[in-house]
Amino acid sequence: MQVARTPAFDEESARFALRFCCEDCGHFDAASERCRHGWPTDEHRQDRYADRWKSERPLSVVTFCKEFELC
Repeated sequence: MQVARTPAFDEESARFALRFCCEDCGHFDAASERCRHGWPTDEHRQDRYADRWKSERPLSVVTFCKEFELC
């Protein structure tokens, strides 16, 4: 699922400590850097957002994984 990245999204994301990256998910295996369910992780990794949010061409959408689960 994709959500538009707006100033309101950024503010609420910071205020509520929103987590949506693989590294925060209970299904992510840090040792192998893979999803335990086999889902692709490229669009959900922290580095992707950290690098692109600070770049000249920041991301305009945030991609959420349908299997994300906080543990």
